[in-house]
Amino acid sequence: MAHRPAAPPPPLSDNAIQAEAVAFLDARGHWLTAVTARRVAAVREFFRQHAHLRRDFLRERADEERREGRLALELFSRAAQRVRWLLTTGDGPTTRIHGAEAGRDLGLLFAGTDSGLDGLASERDERWNLNHPHPLPPTGFRSSRLHGDCGPEEDQTHHLAFYAMFGASNDSFPEEQLNKLMGTLSDMGPPEDQHLAWDGIDLGRQLGDPRFDVNAWLWKTVGDTCQVPLAEEAVAS
Repeated sequence: MAHRPAAPPPPLSDNAIQAEAVAFLDARGHWLTAVTARRVAAVREFFRQHAHLRRDFLRERADEERREGRLALELFSRAAQRVRWLLTTGDGPTTRIHGAEAGRDLGLLFAGTDSGLDGLASERDERWNLNHPHPLPPTGFRSSRLHGDCGPEEDQTHHLAFYAMFGASNDSFPEEQLNKLMGTLSDMGPPEDQHLAWDGIDLGRQLGDPRFDVNAWLWKTVGDTCQVPLAEEAVAS
């Protein structure tokens, strides 16, 4: 019997994300000169200035990968890697990632909102929401982040993205917001949801750190690598 790997799926390379981004723009008539397309900063700046195109790109790539049968956690990780790459500015010691904006994009992509704690009820936008109308299955997540009585709208990427958005937008946690958050978490019910909420907050607070390896962190913190198909299984499927 084949031994399943302990390693998570590999991260996306910078070159791969850049190639995807340029191909996306070309397909929509946003033509870039050969010189501009090779300039990482120019590609990133274009997507930073055009948030709707950035979110369309993230949604399109995730939709395609969903059709390929990738695990839900893998979709989440790859989306997080892409948006952090797109929202990176500077180089070397001046490198900066716009973590709050990355959190909002993930919130829209997996939870249908880019607003605060009241957003789930009052400010929804399903245009980019991968979990609408058919939520992603909880594949790739370890059992301690699942609960058996989840309804049709209770999906793990939804919770993780929403609280990542909150964590990215509130690194310092003013007392009023922290109290509101604590009250919300205490009413969530299943402890698995509370785990994901705190995981999401922790993730969000690190989205802006260029040294942060989001793929490794996700699989170490909430992932189950035993669900990752072996290379030969992936090729066969």
